[in-house]
Amino acid sequence: MSAPLVRVERDGPHVGRITLDRPEQRNAISTAMLGELVAALAALATDPEVRTVVLAGEGPDFCAGADFRDLTIMQPPGEDYGTSFEEAIRAIAEHPNPVIAQVQGAAFGAGCQVVVACDLAVAAEDAKLGIPAAKLGLLINYENLQRLVLAIGPKRAGWLMYGGRAVSGTTASQWGLVNEAVPADQLASRVHQVAERIARGAPLSVRGSKQGIGVVLETLSLDRDAGGHHVAAFDLLAAEAFGS
Repeated sequence: MSAPLVRVERDGPHVGRITLDRPEQRNAISTAMLGELVAALAALATDPEVRTVVLAGEGPDFCAGADFRDLTIMQPPGEDYGTSFEEAIRAIAEHPNPVIAQVQGAAFGAGCQVVVACDLAVAAEDAKLGIPAAKLGLLINYENLQRLVLAIGPKRAGWLMYGGRAVSGTTASQWGLVNEAVPADQLASRVHQVAERIARGAPLSVRGSKQGIGVVLETLSLDRDAGGHHVAAFDLLAAEAFGS
């Protein structure tokens, strides 16, 4: 039996902790890991004692991106992986409790998109965040692009994506990609402090605030149906971009 790719723990009475546990692969996200991540989020969502969730990566990196072995074996390329990835992103965004990303080392591609989907994020100052899709012949999907643009604006999103650039944790905090950046040796303690502060709040108020923020974001987003042929054209381009 293979070892779990995701660990679920409690970090205090009201804080759940999910750790991507594949450090030998820099926590590259495989399809199997996505399934375990969704299950972990679901388990914590139904635990009445959990009021906030920390999402971390084991080892020196948060997540170096997608596992390309899973992407390249799919026909059409990446289709099954993309469906599983979107399920995981929705499980983060729609989780009833705030999810906090604890970001050290690399958060590239899929890893950076996970950070964007989280409600809050704290990064090490020397962390590196980016979406090198243009270097890899990929294009992130419409919903994830929406989240990125709403988080940091179109010009900064373009800066990350057009040339596949990465930014430091410090710059990411200035852009709004993460909430704050701290020295690497203070990252774990700072995230714990943030999580505990949320957990001490009135749980229904915290959950209601997350739900309300989600509603506001939905009203700011262009719905797929409203986008019509523009979104359909984008989806087609995303498929054609693979390996280009």
